[in-house]
Amino acid sequence: MSNTFLSIVIPMREGFGEYWLGELLKVKGDIEFILVHPPGVKPSPVNDPRMKQIVCALRGEIIQRSTGFLNARGTYILTINCDEYLHPEIVTLVKDYFERFPNSWVLRLARCEFPYGEREKLESTWPTIPDVNSLAICSRRENNSNLFKDNNYLLELPIAPLDNPFNPQVFLNQSRDQNGPHLENFDKKVWKSELVQAATIEITNLMNLLGPIKYIPFWCLDRLLGLYIQAKYFEKERVIGHWMPNSPEQIRIEDNPPEYQRTWRFYFLSEVMLLRKFPQYGYLWNLAIYQFLELPAWMIKSLRQKIIPSKSV
Repeated sequence: MSNTFLSIVIPMREGFGEYWLGELLKVKGDIEFILVHPPGVKPSPVNDPRMKQIVCALRGEIIQRSTGFLNARGTYILTINCDEYLHPEIVTLVKDYFERFPNSWVLRLARCEFPYGEREKLESTWPTIPDVNSLAICSRRENNSNLFKDNNYLLELPIAPLDNPFNPQVFLNQSRDQNGPHLENFDKKVWKSELVQAATIEITNLMNLLGPIKYIPFWCLDRLLGLYIQAKYFEKERVIGHWMPNSPEQIRIEDNPPEYQRTWRFYFLSEVMLLRKFPQYGYLWNLAIYQFLELPAWMIKSLRQKIIPSKSV
């Protein structure tokens, strides 16, 4: 692996904005951008040695992100979407954080969301990034996590409590495991590359069905990878990272345009793959059963989204 500090992996779609690409290239520092395009897309001509563009053989979040992760050369990895903007000084913040906490696995960045078309706020001047070294620490285990709302504290991020016992109340559509400062999802956080790449290889192997036959879901990598890393390296009650204060933001997220409306996604397949590898964790059984019981509601909502046309913004 080269000396690149941060790899930013972005699964692309047709019709992304040139303005977005220009803003991406304003990010400073020791960085590489990996844009993974769907099949048949001609990469945008970019004269920047930090840019790597890959045209993927298949379309879909899992295959495009995974391809980017396995081609990353950075010590750390961050993945965003092609309608999300990064603070130009993000590398400075991430370097300061991991120098202060070299044993951390992950840093959860602060984000700010905007409706599609709200350009004035989206394009406004970025606020000064926080001085990571001046931020105090709060945590649930110290019973002072309420200080996090003051925006002057890093919040400890514990590993997901995967050893929680199976809870029969999940059959009553009651799930509490997700509550707390731990995380399940992978995206929009900075992770150690060695953990990400090892887990990604194992996940792709889980998709083997019979001989050369593979099943590659279109999406669900976000939760799948976030929980897989924690299950693979599980240490009870370990602090694996921190949440940045909620303000100021390091990521700006613009809602999708009308032609790419966000859909309600069903993540049951990610839980099935997790249970194939880690059946010993009650947390994953609770999550899988809860998701399965949500299937009828998911089918109805998905059907409604297809039948009822989206309102234009």
